[in-house]
Amino acid sequence: MTSSRTTVPAADEGFTPGSLAGEGLERAAAVLRERGVVRLGRLGGRDDVLEAAERFMASLLQHRDADPDGLTVVRDTGRHQGRAGFAGLGRGDLSLHTECAQLPRPPRLLLLACARTAETGGESLVVDGRAVLAELAGFHPAALEALAAPRAAYFGGADGHFAPVLEHLPDGRWRLRLRQDPLARFSPGAEAHLPALRSAVERNTTRLRLACGQGLVLDNHRILHGRTAFVGARILLRALGEPHPAFGLDSGFPAPWTTPPAGPGR
Repeated sequence: MTSSRTTVPAADEGFTPGSLAGEGLERAAAVLRERGVVRLGRLGGRDDVLEAAERFMASLLQHRDADPDGLTVVRDTGRHQGRAGFAGLGRGDLSLHTECAQLPRPPRLLLLACARTAETGGESLVVDGRAVLAELAGFHPAALEALAAPRAAYFGGADGHFAPVLEHLPDGRWRLRLRQDPLARFSPGAEAHLPALRSAVERNTTRLRLACGQGLVLDNHRILHGRTAFVGARILLRALGEPHPAFGLDSGFPAPWTTPPAGPGR
């Protein structure tokens, strides 16, 4: 099976700044709980992006690269290409990952909004971790067990963090954490199963061509995101933060089965 290629539907098929209130915001929260991804459209500029972020997030994380208002301008800076941990600020491929995997508790939500499209390339890549979990549980249970080990991977530099790639939570739900660059090191047991993981990720990758004014809100504990290489002055705006408690986002995401298979902790 090859990864799918698609374009985000017209902006009016997603949620717009004007619809993110009252019942509209409740519907967006329901989509986020169910699918892990919410489409946004008709974002007129930085103020709209910031307003949308504040509709979803109770607090914004002040990322290393963020401006004072909490938004990060994701573009080719001309000075970060090839530096570990800075791939997003170049124009090359950006491997599929979850954001801030090196933190003990990565932010739950990620908003990405297109402010300027590339001349060529620059497609956004997204993968539902629930589909990856289903494939590993069904076809590679030994891989799932190894990747769910408490010290399956070490993410970050000297102040990094040991964690599972797929963490089995006490309530039976799951949480995903991954990066695929020099700041991720895997235990021997987990490393042996990386081909199965990467194959499952590739088969479940969706390619999205965001138009200017379109965006995505992603559950960062469930959805991997990345980017293809591009030419031109592509610009995205990014926000990271924690959801409003009223959204009712439980920890992690539900398993894709009704009867749990044999595996980690069984």
